Amino acid sequence: MVRMPLAGRTKRQVLAEFRNAEILQAARRVFAARGFEGACVEDIAHVAGVAKGTVYLYYASKGALYRAALKRGLAEMCASIRRRVESAPSVRGKLRAFVETKLAHFEEHRDFFRIYSSAFSRSPGPLCCHRDLRAFQEEQLRILESALGSGGSVRGIRPQTAARAVFDVTRGLIERRLCGESREATEKEAAALLDLVWKGFARR
Repeated sequence: MVRMPLAGRTKRQVLAEFRNAEILQAARRVFAARGFEGACVEDIAHVAGVAKGTVYLYYASKGALYRAALKRGLAEMCASIRRRVESAPSVRGKLRAFVETKLAHFEEHRDFFRIYSSAFSRSPGPLCCHRDLRAFQEEQLRILESALGSGGSVRGIRPQTAARAVFDVTRGLIERRLCGESREATEKEAAALLDLVWKGFARR
């Protein structure tokens, strides 16, 4: 979870951030279980252990709460991906870090995957978080582009094109696994995907 540093913060600010995190975690659980239309702020408040009015102190509407829960999860995932990719010593290692980190995040946070998938749908109204989704998607693509352009290992393929391909096949693998279409070990599937990608990208 992304947290602000404690230095320079008052006890009130720390408590407010903790309560906000609890509300967002509860929102993610309720939205995942009931969908946007089926969820209500009162249920989210109950799961978070706060009064309904407290939720409205933080978020003006159910839609605002949904978007905040989605953005928090995406921010945490992107921060984790960036840390691991940047610390990997080789292009292949960076690709492995991207695939494994993203896969592990959704495996660990299946409730987040459900609201993420819903937000990616074409549904109108409060679920239209496409601007937020695009921003985080573009951040992941930039991380991949930087990784693929760092070592001269990609043969005759623009880093932007290669990054999009890696992003798309990784998302496909995540969807198959979390929808129950694959029961292979996580590490085995990640390794197989990486091997397939690398054979296509690496210089001969």
